[in-house]
Amino acid sequence: MLNGKATRKDVAALAGVSEATVSFALSGKRYVSDELKNRVVNAANELGYYPDLIARAMCEKRTNSLAVLTNDLESPLQMKMIKSIEEAAMTKDFFVNICGGTMKLDRYVNNLISRHIDGVFLAGDPYAITGKHMNMLIDNNISVCLGTVSEFMDQRVCGVGMDFTEGMKLIIEHLKNLGHSKIAYLSAFDENQKGDVRLAGFVRYMKECLGQNDPMYVVGKPPYHSTVGVGYELCSELIRRKTPFTAIVCTNDMMAFGAISALQENGLTVPGDVSVVGIDDIMFAKDFYPSLTTLSHRVEYFGGMVFRALYENIQDKGKVMREIVEPELIVRSSTAPPKHNS
Repeated sequence: MLNGKATRKDVAALAGVSEATVSFALSGKRYVSDELKNRVVNAANELGYYPDLIARAMCEKRTNSLAVLTNDLESPLQMKMIKSIEEAAMTKDFFVNICGGTMKLDRYVNNLISRHIDGVFLAGDPYAITGKHMNMLIDNNISVCLGTVSEFMDQRVCGVGMDFTEGMKLIIEHLKNLGHSKIAYLSAFDENQKGDVRLAGFVRYMKECLGQNDPMYVVGKPPYHSTVGVGYELCSELIRRKTPFTAIVCTNDMMAFGAISALQENGLTVPGDVSVVGIDDIMFAKDFYPSLTTLSHRVEYFGGMVFRALYENIQDKGKVMREIVEPELIVRSSTAPPKHNS
């Protein structure tokens, strides 16, 4: 509009429909044919009309807004996951806010409550997210979804988790089929962190698939990090132990990059001398040299499930979705048969 702000009445006049039809077409609250919806949307775009979301929120007691709380905004996996949640949210006209850092959890939770956020995906460190915080959110009618699924979870909380146990089985079977038996695991977390099942899965399947009751692994120390530097340090410690190994599995791709660097500095080639497997399939995994064999989160699907869980719970608090996502092993050039039968 050249003069003043466009109104719903203006859109209705241009589209040749009623104001009620404009409201239904833009909100999706009632069925409107595709032909009518297209007319309304085209008219709204032509006039530069934007619904008053604040007024709608006051009437509906909803803001159509979500928040993702992550402890690592620098993580390529977290960014990819947030993007997939945002894309799913946009199909239902939801806006996604991003909050970084569990160190400020009290402040974030208070702000989310004061801003009447409809739902929160807690993608940060699960050990930093306490029952107190979840109770505060839920008591203020905010839907909560965790990036994990556990039998110990609050029955009011949704969850979307990755089946890392099955994923570790896929990794060990892949390496076994290549001929590896001397396999080591570099874990960002030690045995005290029961919430991370990757280490337990590694131990289990080294025993079940290869008959090894005492498999090799090196663990990180608190405060836990899963960075390139940690991968480098843990791999360097593994090399210093002088216990033969022909393959390494890492907590994530970033640690795998660090491990490869440590191997190369010690004159070992990948995959010639040592095969390396990561977890996450971040955007750099296929372009790294050598391209990284890794366990994929199927992030697009995962993010869609997170939004679906929150959306359904926002509509009906009785719907508490728990979804376990099956991973996929992406085989690339960082794994190969060992030089000698191990």
